[in-house]
Amino acid sequence: MLKSSIAKPQLLFKSSAFQIVTMPVLLHKPFSSSSAKGETYKFQSQLPKLPVPNLEETASKYIKTIEPFLNEQQLAESKAKVETFTKPGGFGEVLQKRLNEFAKTKDNWLAEFWDDYAYMSYRDPIVPFVSYFFSHKDLKNTIGHDQLLKATLLAYYTIEFAEKVQNETLQPEVIKGNPFCMNAFRYMFNNSRVPAPGSDITQHYNPDTNRFFIVIYKNNFYKVPTHNEQGEKLSKGQIYSYLQQVKNDPTPKGIGLGALTSLNRDEWLSAYQNLLKSPINQASLTDIFASTFVICLDENTPITIEEKSKNCWHGNGQNRFFDKPLEFFVSANGNSGFLGEHSRMDATPTVQLNNTVLKQIAETDPEELISEISSVAPRIKGGAEILQFDYNPTTRANISSAIAKFNETIASHDEEIFQHYGYGKGLIKKFKTSPDAYVQMLMQLAYYKLTGKVRPTYESAATRKFLKGRTETGRTVSNESKKFVETWTDPTSTIEEKVATFQAATKQHVAYLSEAADGKGVDRHLFGLKSMLKPGEPVPEIFQDPIFTYSQTWYLSSSQVPSEFFQSWGWSQVIDDGFGLAYLINNDWIHVHISCKKGNGLKSDHLKWYLVDSANQMQDVLVKGLLGDKAKL
Repeated sequence: MLKSSIAKPQLLFKSSAFQIVTMPVLLHKPFSSSSAKGETYKFQSQLPKLPVPNLEETASKYIKTIEPFLNEQQLAESKAKVETFTKPGGFGEVLQKRLNEFAKTKDNWLAEFWDDYAYMSYRDPIVPFVSYFFSHKDLKNTIGHDQLLKATLLAYYTIEFAEKVQNETLQPEVIKGNPFCMNAFRYMFNNSRVPAPGSDITQHYNPDTNRFFIVIYKNNFYKVPTHNEQGEKLSKGQIYSYLQQVKNDPTPKGIGLGALTSLNRDEWLSAYQNLLKSPINQASLTDIFASTFVICLDENTPITIEEKSKNCWHGNGQNRFFDKPLEFFVSANGNSGFLGEHSRMDATPTVQLNNTVLKQIAETDPEELISEISSVAPRIKGGAEILQFDYNPTTRANISSAIAKFNETIASHDEEIFQHYGYGKGLIKKFKTSPDAYVQMLMQLAYYKLTGKVRPTYESAATRKFLKGRTETGRTVSNESKKFVETWTDPTSTIEEKVATFQAATKQHVAYLSEAADGKGVDRHLFGLKSMLKPGEPVPEIFQDPIFTYSQTWYLSSSQVPSEFFQSWGWSQVIDDGFGLAYLINNDWIHVHISCKKGNGLKSDHLKWYLVDSANQMQDVLVKGLLGDKAKL
């Protein structure tokens, strides 16, 4: 998932015009122990580097991906530009050679500029445009309905997870015998995104000297320790006592400082610079940046899945601090969720964190927890420390403006949630196809029914099998997927024809996504080649061709995460004329969070209706065509 992948300036350096004022504990690089001999990163030195794909293979693959959008004449013209670029001695070979040379001395050639290009130099508000949310499944017991019990366990088990990361005892992820890069886990705790000129920065802090988390309640910020003076992790009862003190604090409701983090990044930078005029603000902001994580105690009681999702995604924009990479929420009725700041981490590590924590919460006996909290008098030194802020008139005006702009931005978004309980992985696997490819074709069919068009679609493909790997673009639209949607919307086509086009489309999708995960998609390679241009050099025609930009204009931006503990997850559309589609494929149900912008002719509920219609059609046709009369659903 990323907000934008087209028409962005190439920013390969950071401005030094403004120096961030920091406390002595600041570390500019991710903190890790000097020994680094633990389990977590033991496979890092064995991971291969991200390859630079073969130029001719990328060119051939690129042509195949643009064919569905072009007529014969347009395709011929685009092919000619590609051939000119890749011919022996052509500019493509020059850029390919530069990229290969560049990659030789790098852990990951793409990582050298991707985080900055795709995230840190992005200036629109990170919420709702970049960050992603998880809405936790409701826990139907006493813990699930009690805000402080739920928050206590979220904090306790997250601290436990953080200790494993810090001590490097967290087991490295190994999938089908292949170790995956764990580098992103260095960006989970004790750091924050911070506004800076041109391109934001990430500030890291020593976890050994910053053993606390931040609780936000009624727009006020509280500092709660994670360990006692002897270095021992706080008990559940002690954490509960701190949270209870926060809830009982008579301090009036704050004016909504957190809303500043919802601003355009340049506007937030200006407000941040103004805040730093006061050493009181500097100290408090440093504590927020340095904290292990954030928990927001909300006063609301969301009931519907839509209300719960919106609260986790953005809430009212005030009882929040959106720059933190890990932010949990617990409403007054015990509903909980999570928001991830996307710049340094994709969803994979945060899914693992949430799944681990939620599994432990689900296994906690409520009576034993209550007994533990009530029978053991928690000894805590003092109470939760409320962070102080010095609000000058400019800051107060900035906060008021930020709240108004946030409300306007959120009001412009249209959100619906498709949840189909007719089937999930259990049935889809009976069709002998990839569940991911199945849902991708479901979304293609629904969009085609809605618009009558086949348009560029992004699916995130993880490249974590490589050192410092993040994502590559999975281009969903293919000649096969186009044939699939055309056949399935043709009333004269037979079941056999529909089944055949479905199988061809899903097979092609699996093949491309597998190649993308192997670092052999087209988008990152072409981006790397273009990034090798020197100042003043002419831009090759392939990059000026309208289809080059159009094929990266994500009318559908999609991704899935694996979790049986989430009831929803999502993010924003990446272009004003498109949809954001976040999906879960669980054993017995499918979920798609649909987002789009209002006022441009698109409506999320219309796409939701076609998702329902297409899911029913696909089930009916494939059961008849593949399983026959003997099908047992």
